Amino acid sequence: MTGAIRLPVALACLALAGCHTADLNPPAPRANTGYVDFYTDKNLDLSWEIKRTKEKTGEMRAVFSEFNPPAENILRLAAPAGKHRYAVWIKNVATTGPQLVVVQVANAMVTPVHVTLKRSGTTSVESKEYSFRGSAKGYGRGAKITSEEHAVFDISAAAGNPQDYQPKQRMPYFSPTAN
Repeated sequence: MTGAIRLPVALACLALAGCHTADLNPPAPRANTGYVDFYTDKNLDLSWEIKRTKEKTGEMRAVFSEFNPPAENILRLAAPAGKHRYAVWIKNVATTGPQLVVVQVANAMVTPVHVTLKRSGTTSVESKEYSFRGSAKGYGRGAKITSEEHAVFDISAAAGNPQDYQPKQRMPYFSPTAN
């Protein structure tokens, strides 16, 4: 591969990698890296979407967006040291919108962000199921419409102070199993 081709390929890989940061849990903190733990009181099998404001432009950019819930109640993300503004959203639960939270991140430390969901109402979700059925004229297409009530939740997020780094399983707010 020539140098002229390698540079655009490398830049494309970096750009794609920047759109999604994996849930992290190294045995020791990486150099020049801080961590943010978004956690709930128990494992609720939540599908998280987390955005962080870019310092220079002020635009929100997804740093984590995954439909598969983490195995624990903690979602740990890496971030550079400094004050960051995050938007917390849950994909698999009806909510009133994202919650904004300002987080102070320190090198080689973990900043906990306690996320809570409070029921605020219900919403009706309609779905249509299309099928073919027999009729006097042969086969016709029919639609079955169903309506279900789903709870709607408000999201709250409160950042704590940076703490000494420990793997997620040793944090005081860790909860491994879904309830």
